[in-house]
Amino acid sequence: MNMLPVTPWSADGFDFAHQIIPSLYLSGDFVDYFRVDDRRIGFYLADVSGHGASSAFVTVLLKFMTTRLLYESRRSGTLREFKPSEVLDHINRGLINCKLGKHVTMLGGVIDIERDVLHYSIGGHLPMPVLYTGGAAHYLEGRGLPVGLFVEATYQDFELKLPEAFSLTLLSDGILDLLPGDTLKEKESALPELISGAGGTLDGLRRVFGLAELADMPDDIALLVLSRNLA
Repeated sequence: MNMLPVTPWSADGFDFAHQIIPSLYLSGDFVDYFRVDDRRIGFYLADVSGHGASSAFVTVLLKFMTTRLLYESRRSGTLREFKPSEVLDHINRGLINCKLGKHVTMLGGVIDIERDVLHYSIGGHLPMPVLYTGGAAHYLEGRGLPVGLFVEATYQDFELKLPEAFSLTLLSDGILDLLPGDTLKEKESALPELISGAGGTLDGLRRVFGLAELADMPDDIALLVLSRNLA
């Protein structure tokens, strides 16, 4: 819990909030957001395979890897222009070298405050992030292999010009157990409408998904919402 970022948190007009609901005492889901420098904010949501203590250990490793990468990038005094895909590639190689028998699905992004642009990369994660703006919600584009599973995996960067008012919702796949529908396709098609009904806010999602009334869950659930100028 002490490794998780403060929630809610605001920086340069962007608001971040998260919630993690473990299926066991410890969770294999993890979120983080942080200021990279004066003009960039980074964030990610990670879902380690399995759950419980062994998966929670990998979340500690993920925090260490990302923190160290940021530290090493700053040592020269000026932070270079690194991309989210490079971070996923770094974690992929690190997990494979550790031989822990665990892989991770991830969504990672960097907000360029000056250009008002989001750069993001996908590491085999479902469901995809959902953008809510103008009263409607839709999935972002993108795909990529899980992290820590394939030596030859490569990751792609995507770019999104941010609307003046929006929210972006990132969820771990544990949320799929709460969605209506019998198939993955049906569940995925229902998600944007539910996020739209929640007004794109974390409190709205708590209400729509009934998170306060959850009993035993078969999988961890993580929610991360970043937003700007939501009414």
